[in-house]
Amino acid sequence: MSVRSALLRTALAVILLLQWSCSEGTSQRRERGPVLMVQPLGAVPSAHVDSVVRALQREYRARVHIAPSLPLPERALTTVRTPRYRADTLIVRLRGIKPDTIDHIIGLTESDISHTKRAADGTIKEPRSKYQDFGIFGLGYVNGPSCVISTFRLGDDGEQRFFDRLCKIAVHEVGHNRGLPHCPEQHCVMRDAVERIASIDGTDRFLCLACRGRSGEGVVEH
Repeated sequence: MSVRSALLRTALAVILLLQWSCSEGTSQRRERGPVLMVQPLGAVPSAHVDSVVRALQREYRARVHIAPSLPLPERALTTVRTPRYRADTLIVRLRGIKPDTIDHIIGLTESDISHTKRAADGTIKEPRSKYQDFGIFGLGYVNGPSCVISTFRLGDDGEQRFFDRLCKIAVHEVGHNRGLPHCPEQHCVMRDAVERIASIDGTDRFLCLACRGRSGEGVVEH
């Protein structure tokens, strides 16, 4: 074999190895899914944190880190109706502390959170007294880096129902961060705005096939 032929074969082998390595790396990244961080805000039971972590690992094949608890920021506190923490303020705070290595950060609190509900024209929905400071389960924006979840309104109908609702809210809000709007599918976890316990209980814990495809998660058997 000539020196030239040997060099050509070596070069070809290197090219094939690099192509395999790149495709393997891409495949592994797809398998791993997003990198998420759960950020407890205030005192949050470890069982609640662990439940959210497992739900996100299962539904998004995510690598999930748990951050040390931080106090709720005083500037987010409102007393318009009752003492609550403004969800949009918390989201901004979470966005500011998100490490660059994390795709999305999820705030988790036991305290009540609220948000201003607006009509299509941007004005506060009527009755204004209800929607100016409206208590919610969670808040996340489509393609946003952060979302927040509260257990305050999840009810006391038993431990199983509580954790089922918590997991659904977590998957729903992270779904928004992952680019998903609300879904018309009746049982999809992304269905409508989750404003009532009945709307949470009426959905599955999972993304429907259409939402799964839009979020790039592929099909996972449940």
